[in-house]
Amino acid sequence: MLMGRIFAVLICVFIMCAGMAFAYDEAIVGQAERAAETFRSDLALIEKELQLPTVTDEQLTGHRGRLEDIRASALSQAAELAKPLDEVKQQIGLLGPAPTEGSVEVPGVAEQRAALTKTLDRLQGASAQLDLVSVTAEQLTGRASALQRNLFVTRIFEGGRSIVNPQLWLDTGRGLGQMVTRLAALFANWWADASGHANFAGLALIPLFLGFFAGIYLLARGRIRQWTRSHLYANRTPGDIERLWRVVSGVITTFAVLFVLILPVYLALKIGGFITPRFELVLDAAIDVVLVTAIYWAIALRVMAPGKPAWRIVDVDETAAARLPVLAGLAAFTAAATRSMGEIADSLYLPVSYTIGQSALSAMFMLLLLALILLTLSKQTGLPNPVPGRQVYFKWLRRLFPVVWLLIGVGVVALLAGYVALASYITQQIFETAVLVIVLFLLHHLSDAAVAASLDPNSGFGRLLRKLTGLGERGIERFGLAFRTIVDLILLAAGLPLLFLLWTFTWIDFRSLVNTAIFGFRVGDILLSPWSVIVVFLILVAGIVLTNQVVRWLDRRVLSYTRVDKGVQDSLRKGASYAGYVVAAVVAFSAAGFNFSNLAIVAGALGVGIGFGLQSIVNNFVSGLILLAERPVRVGDWVALDAGEGIVKRINVRSTEIDTFDSCSIIVPNSSLITGAVRNWTHGDTMGRFSVAVSVAYGSAVSLVNHVLAEVVRAHPKVLTFPEPQVQLTNFGLYGLDFEIKAYVAHIFDGAAVASDLRFAILAAFAEKSIAIAQPPALMQQEKKRK
Repeated sequence: MLMGRIFAVLICVFIMCAGMAFAYDEAIVGQAERAAETFRSDLALIEKELQLPTVTDEQLTGHRGRLEDIRASALSQAAELAKPLDEVKQQIGLLGPAPTEGSVEVPGVAEQRAALTKTLDRLQGASAQLDLVSVTAEQLTGRASALQRNLFVTRIFEGGRSIVNPQLWLDTGRGLGQMVTRLAALFANWWADASGHANFAGLALIPLFLGFFAGIYLLARGRIRQWTRSHLYANRTPGDIERLWRVVSGVITTFAVLFVLILPVYLALKIGGFITPRFELVLDAAIDVVLVTAIYWAIALRVMAPGKPAWRIVDVDETAAARLPVLAGLAAFTAAATRSMGEIADSLYLPVSYTIGQSALSAMFMLLLLALILLTLSKQTGLPNPVPGRQVYFKWLRRLFPVVWLLIGVGVVALLAGYVALASYITQQIFETAVLVIVLFLLHHLSDAAVAASLDPNSGFGRLLRKLTGLGERGIERFGLAFRTIVDLILLAAGLPLLFLLWTFTWIDFRSLVNTAIFGFRVGDILLSPWSVIVVFLILVAGIVLTNQVVRWLDRRVLSYTRVDKGVQDSLRKGASYAGYVVAAVVAFSAAGFNFSNLAIVAGALGVGIGFGLQSIVNNFVSGLILLAERPVRVGDWVALDAGEGIVKRINVRSTEIDTFDSCSIIVPNSSLITGAVRNWTHGDTMGRFSVAVSVAYGSAVSLVNHVLAEVVRAHPKVLTFPEPQVQLTNFGLYGLDFEIKAYVAHIFDGAAVASDLRFAILAAFAEKSIAIAQPPALMQQEKKRK
């Protein structure tokens, strides 16, 4: 009766707890079902719009963005259902298997099983709906992406009038007239609108703002120059980091000057109410042209350093250094003006013929500028008076000249054939790609130069870094390596997406990749997610580090104070390490959601792998575990194998390392130590026997020889008295009587030294007792003649 009451109470408690989880699951599943219904409606609407023949590139971009939002939301909500699903399955599992036919289940348990089964069905249904939504969104994204690529290709390769067709320029001229007229009307309307309600007193803020920002800029500029001169430019001859930093500082200075000049004017116009939406479009276009042109020109000017060959970072002569910044500035102005004029033409609803003519004109000018830049770089004598050891950069750009010439040729042919969009696309991409690559490599070279300067304690940057960080030379070297690696990774992570974006990729494509990285993708029933891999890696690293710390603590605080021999200590250390690694692996894969019920599949796959060649690795691994458990061979033992003999230094997972007496390492597979014959001199204990052989001439007093040898061996302090040493007459040799001493030492490693000591002692004792050592007859006759 008591057990029945306890069981009933436990059932009630379980039902109450399960009921609380059931209420939680109800809210989750309802939210998921409503979200799936909304997503299906949005997907149906987008699918209809994708079927329209009039869909535009802008609409496709918007649809792809919405589809990625739907896919991300569906995957996120499906991930939220994973935990309730596991909880409900666990609750059903605790109830045990469903009753068979004819058996009756406890009423409370039966009701709870039915409720949980219904909830499980709803959760699984909602999860399936969300999975279907994510798959449908992914499919529609692929369809929209294909449509967008087709539109792009159609637009780029759309044929039209050639540049040699006069009608193209007549239409362009008429469109230019319309643009001037509409711009004039725009400014007239803007002035009429602004003069009626704008506050002209706000224009007085322009000189105030200019003066304020100019003062801040001049103050900051003076401080920066003072700091750089005292730290970076301490040496008169500029180093690599000074020359590269001059380029970066020039860009920063140019942007600061433009910021100081443009921002006060913009703020004053905004506060005074002079900026209307149409006027803001023109103002933004003008600001964009000024910023792009000035910054690109500043980069080229500082890279070429005309008139300052000591600061030049590329291998060009003075003529090319003076000409290239002008050409680069004109190319930047053309690229920015073409983009801005195209946006203004679209906003003013100018005819397409004008836009085509404008694109053709800018493409022609850009092709001419690119050709002049290549010719200037090709026909120049190089840096005058080059300094030995000074680094010059961007030499590899010459290898790309044939590719650029080919693209220029393709652009010229496209203009002549009437493919204006293709020519304009090629020229824009060549210029923007070149600028992006140059900027990325500038930052890369600057990081390398900073590392090189930090390693030099005599450089200004090196002294400053040591003063700020307080690091030693080794620390500075590691800091420099880490800094350079991090910068390269950042540049790579930023540069590759930007390069892809320049060549037809869109941010939607990268957003899709990011969503895939976050939520993963399925291969069969397995969900592969980079984040899961990162979690597994971090937990494994943390587990390994923690295991190593525990093993060190065990060795330092426990094993070092015991009298257990080194072999046992090594076995305990290895066992603790393996146990910690196994626990870390189990925790890592459990945190990643790995179901260990699939271990049978893994074991089957492992069995197939073993059949194809892994049996040797597994054999050695298991043999290593046997070595650690049975300890037939331990760390510190003196073993002899067919490959040689020496001291066991380390027992690893797959092999054992043996140090020979010749300072050579023998790597022996663990299976060889288990299945093969091994001579272990120190297996049971360290006591060992050694022998010393000596021959005396025939006619010597045998009893005297026996007595002398026994006295010599007993006199040595390291020879054990038990077992007692023995002196034996082993043989009647060819030249004399063969005696042999057999004795024991406490440690076998002392055997060779003790044997050597005994031989010296025997020689001295034989000389004192006039006992002759046996010699061949020829040697004996020579000895008699000599005497």
